[in-house]
Amino acid sequence: LLKREQLSTAEQQQYLDVAARHSKRLGKLVSELFELAKLEAQGTQINPEPFSLAELVQDVTQKFQLMAQQKQQTLHVRCANGLPFVTADIGLTERVLDNLIQNALQYTSPGGMITLALTQGRRHVTVQVMDTGNGIPPEDLPHIFDRFYRARDRRHDTAGGVGLGLAIAKRIVELHRSSITAQRLSHGGTMFTFHLPSTPS
Repeated sequence: LLKREQLSTAEQQQYLDVAARHSKRLGKLVSELFELAKLEAQGTQINPEPFSLAELVQDVTQKFQLMAQQKQQTLHVRCANGLPFVTADIGLTERVLDNLIQNALQYTSPGGMITLALTQGRRHVTVQVMDTGNGIPPEDLPHIFDRFYRARDRRHDTAGGVGLGLAIAKRIVELHRSSITAQRLSHGGTMFTFHLPSTPS
């Protein structure tokens, strides 16, 4: 604003673009901070109900198909036959899936693949989100669910991540009395795993 008389139209547009990007990132940060604070508040309640996790995964994956195509990536779902319903908060479960898929899309190179796999356990259904990205350095793995933490080899990213998505996912899974883990795959990608209780038949 102070130098607008000295700037060309192109330079003004450049500075406006920078300000807009920072404003968008700040807005996302504030929104996610409120979301995490609400999830961590004492007495936070979830609303579990029986639903088909396979159908939810298909719906969520479809939502990201266009983004994957634009990034020249493949988004694939692998479901075991005859999966039981799970009993969980469907909205919060969708939020976990959103965060994990966005994370995978963001850090997988063009030509890569993101796979969501569902398998049946004894009293639960296991969800795995795998990618063919660069993977997470072993020294960073213990910290990736910490708020604002971003692995060192990912800080070149310009997509606007604020380091809260995985912290939010972790808290949601914990509210379901479960846990989420991350591991580096042999080919260099990353796999996130969590479990949801299956509905008693």
